[in-house]
Amino acid sequence: MVRRAAILALLSLGFAACSSDSDMQAPKTVTIVPDLTGYNTILLAASDGRGQQGPSGTFSYVIFNGAIDWYVFASNLVPARAYRVVLTAADGKEYAVASRRADGNGVLGAHGVETALMNRQCVGAEDPSRRTLESARTLRIALKNDGSASGASNNDLLGSRTALPCGGNGDGKFDYVLESQDSVPVVAP
Repeated sequence: MVRRAAILALLSLGFAACSSDSDMQAPKTVTIVPDLTGYNTILLAASDGRGQQGPSGTFSYVIFNGAIDWYVFASNLVPARAYRVVLTAADGKEYAVASRRADGNGVLGAHGVETALMNRQCVGAEDPSRRTLESARTLRIALKNDGSASGASNNDLLGSRTALPCGGNGDGKFDYVLESQDSVPVVAP
């Protein structure tokens, strides 16, 4: 009985909230916060050592069945600027797995699932070959400025992928903004 009353109360509040004509025409912003229960989290520190005044972030991840499910959250970034999420293997090879723009407040959130390491954003001639996640042994995480131009790359070194998307700032700047101090182990020790 209590459950039924609660459902009716929620429904009536929903209808009351939607009864104004102005509410129906204005778009609403909804923020969805992922449930990161069971995820490991490491801190991303400002690359320039600015500490509390500079950018900060976290990398949350879970590894299962040879894949890594990850989230990056960062704040105190330059508003509306594009940034790349980069995973670096123990041998130093980098993989640009995402590019996102910070919002108007300098906040960025990105999510991905990697079943293999490969560039998902345009890169230059240094594009390393696709490889298994386990072959990296450990991963370091970084957030870099995305200096690429808009459009698509025309380099396809492997011959098996189509051109990768470019959606950066167009200024050629790829400097590090945030970096992990800790490595993520991707193989059993």
